[in-house]
Amino acid sequence: MNSEFLKLCRKRKSVRRFADRPVEREKIELCLEAARRAPSADNMQPWRFVVFDDPTRKRQMADAVFRGAYSMSRRFAAAPVIVALLIKENLLVNKVAGVVQGTQWQLVDSGIAGEHFVLAAAELGLGTCWIGWYDGRALIKHLGLRGKGYRPVALIALGYPAAGVSPNQRPRKPLSDIASWNEPPR
Repeated sequence: MNSEFLKLCRKRKSVRRFADRPVEREKIELCLEAARRAPSADNMQPWRFVVFDDPTRKRQMADAVFRGAYSMSRRFAAAPVIVALLIKENLLVNKVAGVVQGTQWQLVDSGIAGEHFVLAAAELGLGTCWIGWYDGRALIKHLGLRGKGYRPVALIALGYPAAGVSPNQRPRKPLSDIASWNEPPR
């Protein structure tokens, strides 16, 4: 199989070292527009993106969320941009449907939007890395959002990959290991 979309999926890899080069605001906005176009349950669009591209504000946020047990993620503070992906929780969709079905659809929806963001970045020649190891409570406190119904989902490091850095790409499992046809997985 070969398609332009599959080529883009193959191109997108996690980048953990970035060039010391700012990312153009227009490119960030294009990534945000791609995320805005993502589908969501009942079209609730629960995601919120907070872009840290100002070096001082990014450092302050990084100081808050990459400390203590989370200090191993401190290296991401060197990325030119860090994007915080949040959800604005909705009682009906997130709480009730989550309890009934056992799936928190707002988290699924925000993951779809986040992936739209990183695929758009890959198309623009930018590198990204999803960051899950950070202090989410400290992020909410840092943003002044305590008690306002926001929940952190992930951080996304964004920038131009450093020269000579091979993006991290572990081998993918074969299709036969991840998909089955008309029967349960093995």
